Amino acid sequence: MFERITKLGWRVVEAALLLVVLCVLFNIILGKESGAFISSVAANALQFIQGMPPGAFLGIVLLLAIYWIVKSRIIPPTS
Repeated sequence: MFERITKLGWRVVEAALLLVVLCVLFNIILGKESGAFISSVAANALQFIQGMPPGAFLGIVLLLAIYWIVKSRIIPPTS
């Protein structure tokens, strides 16, 4: 039961992250014509990243990369 809830939680987190990344990309591509929602999500993401110290952002990115590499080598992908 706990494993199913954990998998569902990670899928929700992945979907939310994908939504933010897509909004940022659409904002870059479309500019001011992207709409209020996409512009506000991109502005919030930019403000969040700019508010973090450079070392902290780099550390988070490196930790996520290491986690992804270790996870892909230890646990075989499931379909």
